[in-house]
Amino acid sequence: MRNITIIFLLIIAGTIKSYSQSTYISVPDTRAVNDSVGTFKRKVTYEFKTRTAVGVPGAGNYSGMLTMAPWIDNTGGKVHQMNFNDGGIFYRTGTYLPNQWDTWRKFIVEDVNGNVSIGTTDPKGYKLAVAGNMIAESMKVKLQGTWPDYVFKKDYQLPSLEQTEKHIKEKGHLPGIPSAAEVKVEGIEVGDMNAKLLRKIEELTLYLIELKKENKQLSNRLTQLEQKSK
Repeated sequence: MRNITIIFLLIIAGTIKSYSQSTYISVPDTRAVNDSVGTFKRKVTYEFKTRTAVGVPGAGNYSGMLTMAPWIDNTGGKVHQMNFNDGGIFYRTGTYLPNQWDTWRKFIVEDVNGNVSIGTTDPKGYKLAVAGNMIAESMKVKLQGTWPDYVFKKDYQLPSLEQTEKHIKEKGHLPGIPSAAEVKVEGIEVGDMNAKLLRKIEELTLYLIELKKENKQLSNRLTQLEQKSK
């Protein structure tokens, strides 16, 4: 960010013109030209461009183009371009040999609401929106809701298996768990879904504990009957 600030200051210092009481920066209109890398040697320019002329993604018909060429060939590094349009800030580099530009890439910056979008321009109100796959070595989710340890409290109303069976037959999914149709439209919240799944695991645990008690009682009764029949 510091380097970008310095570059902007240099541009301003080199291009400011004063007439009477007004001071402004002169920006040349080269809207239809997509200059090759070799055009830029030891210069910094800022120009008015159409997006289609330079093939930059984004939005709107027009853009501002900042080009930075510190040297005259590849020994001095690549040529850098930044494009500012209604769809954001985009960046690409170019080399003298071969004389070509690389693909445009977008700067990831927050919008006016403090939201960040990757692969999309519409975060839909989320602080971070990613259109595509994402991988991470670790992720921590801090829930604002209640973690379902309440299932193990004495006053918890554990649904009967008959009630669960009825719901599955009528709805086609477990009680308290969204249906496939709902997930397709709304997606899932990872933390909230983990809490719901844990609730079902805890309920299953209680069912198994109760089932073991019943099995033990049946086993004891069977043992008693066998002893009486002898």
